[in-house]
Amino acid sequence: MSYHPRMHRIDVPGYDVWGLLGEGGMSDVWLAKHRTLHVPVIVKTLKASVREAHGEAAATHILHEARLMARVSSPNIVRALDAGTTANDGSPFLVQEYVDGLDLAELDRRRRSAIGVGLPLWVVCHVMHEVSRGLRAAHQAGVIHRDLKPSNVFGAPETGIRLGDFGIAVARSDNSHDGAGTLKFMAPEQFSGADVGRFTDVWGAGATACDLRYGRAPFDSVAEIIDPRQAPRLPAPTSPAEAYFQQILRAMLAKDLNERPEDLSAPVHHFAMLGRALSPPPMLASRVDTHSLMLGRIKVSFVVGDIAQAKSDAIVSSANFEMKMRTGVGEALRARGGDAIEAEAMAGGERPLGSCVRTSPGSLATKHVFHAVSAWNEVSCVGRAFSRALLLCDEHGCCTVAVPALGTGQARVSLESSANSMTAALRWHAMLGGMRTREITVYLDSEQKRRIFQDVAEEVLGLGDGGRLRGVDLGLPVEGTPCTAEAATYLDASGTIPPADTGASVEL
Repeated sequence: MSYHPRMHRIDVPGYDVWGLLGEGGMSDVWLAKHRTLHVPVIVKTLKASVREAHGEAAATHILHEARLMARVSSPNIVRALDAGTTANDGSPFLVQEYVDGLDLAELDRRRRSAIGVGLPLWVVCHVMHEVSRGLRAAHQAGVIHRDLKPSNVFGAPETGIRLGDFGIAVARSDNSHDGAGTLKFMAPEQFSGADVGRFTDVWGAGATACDLRYGRAPFDSVAEIIDPRQAPRLPAPTSPAEAYFQQILRAMLAKDLNERPEDLSAPVHHFAMLGRALSPPPMLASRVDTHSLMLGRIKVSFVVGDIAQAKSDAIVSSANFEMKMRTGVGEALRARGGDAIEAEAMAGGERPLGSCVRTSPGSLATKHVFHAVSAWNEVSCVGRAFSRALLLCDEHGCCTVAVPALGTGQARVSLESSANSMTAALRWHAMLGGMRTREITVYLDSEQKRRIFQDVAEEVLGLGDGGRLRGVDLGLPVEGTPCTAEAATYLDASGTIPPADTGASVEL
C-alpha cells in the first residue's frame, strides 16, 4: 500500500488512524482501528481553528462530551470507548464505536430520489422506538441530547439502530440555557433561553419522526416553531395507523409543556405498539437450487467464476481508498475493461472508507461499475459500502448486479465477516421494499469460498417458504414525482402503480 498522507495527521495512543471521514462545525471525524483488537473505531477531535479560538474551553468541551456519552449504557446509543490527548500536539480526542451502516438522513434522501417514496411507517416506528429507548437511557443517566435529527441516527443492518453525536448534550443538572441545536429540529424553549430537559428531547424525537416519514420537518421556519398558535404541518392521514402516528407526533410537538410528554415513556410505548401492528412478517429466503436463493423477488446466486466476465446491469468492484485497480477484483476488471475505468475512478482523488462511486464500464459487459471502498488493514466498512452500492443500483435502475466478497483481498477482512455484512445489508434493503434489483450474483474464486459465503448468507437470511410479503406499506410517494415505467422510480412489483395521493402498498 502506498503512503497515505492523511494517516499521519494525528497520533492517537493505542490506535492506527486511517484518515478523515468527515467534518462538523467544531470537530473532525477520523476512522481508526484499535492496535491490539483490530476493531474499527471513530476518533473525534476538535478542529485546529476551534482550539485556537477557544483554547482550554474547547478542550474541556470534547472531554465533557466523552464523559456524558460514557454515562449512558444502552444498545441504542453509540458508545464512548476512550478519551485523552493526541501524542503529536496534545489535542483532546474522543473514541467512539464505529457503526457500519448509513445515517437515516442519507438513507431517506437517496431512497426518495431513487424510487420516489419515503420510508415505510413500520420502519419509522421501529427506528423511533429504538431511538426513544436510547434517549430514555440517556435521561436516566442525567443526560439531555438536545440535537435529535435523522443525520444523528444510524442504522446498522447487523447491530440495529444507534443514536450518536452528543456534541451539544448537557447534564440535566447543568441547567443550560444556550441556544445550541439544529434549527428545524429545535424545541421552542431552546430559542427562548428557557430551561431544557427531557421534554426537549421529546420534541426533537417528534420532529425527527416527522422528517423521516414525510421528508420534511413539522415547521417551515423558526417563526412557526415559536408561534404558540401554529400547529405542526402534517398531511391528511390515509389510514387509521397514519392518524394514530400523527396523534403521537402532535403530542410530542406540543408547545405547551403541560401538554407535551415530560419524558419518552409514552412515546416508547406508542411507537412499539404501532410498529408491532404494522411490521411485516420476517422475510425468509427460499432455496431455488443448490447455489441460489430467493429473497422476496430477489434471486441471490453464489458462483465460482471471473466477475470480469459477468453480464449484468452493474458490477461492484472491491476498491481501495486510492481507487487504483492494480490488485484483485479491480485488476481483473481493469484488465478486461480497460485503463479508462481506473482513470475515471481515480479522477476524484482518494475516497473515504465506506463510500461507493460509479464509473463507466469501459469494455466490460455491463452498464455501470460501482467501486465500493469497503475495508483497510482488517478494518471492515463492508456494510456501509455495500449499502451504498445497493442504493446506487436503485438510483441507476439496475435489475441485475454482480458482486465479489468485498474487503477479502489485501484488506484481509475474513470471508465470513464480509458475507455477514453484505447479506445483512441486502436483507435490510429488501425489507424496506421497492428495490429495483431482481438478481444478485456473488462471484467467488474457489468452491471452498463459495460454500463458506453461501453458508453464512443462508444463516443470515434464514430459510423459509419464500419470504414473499403482500400488501405492506412501502412508504409515501414523494410529492410531485409521478412513477412511470420508463423512470428509475418505477416499482416493478404488482404490475400497477399506486395513486399519487395514497401510501404505496405493493407486493414485494
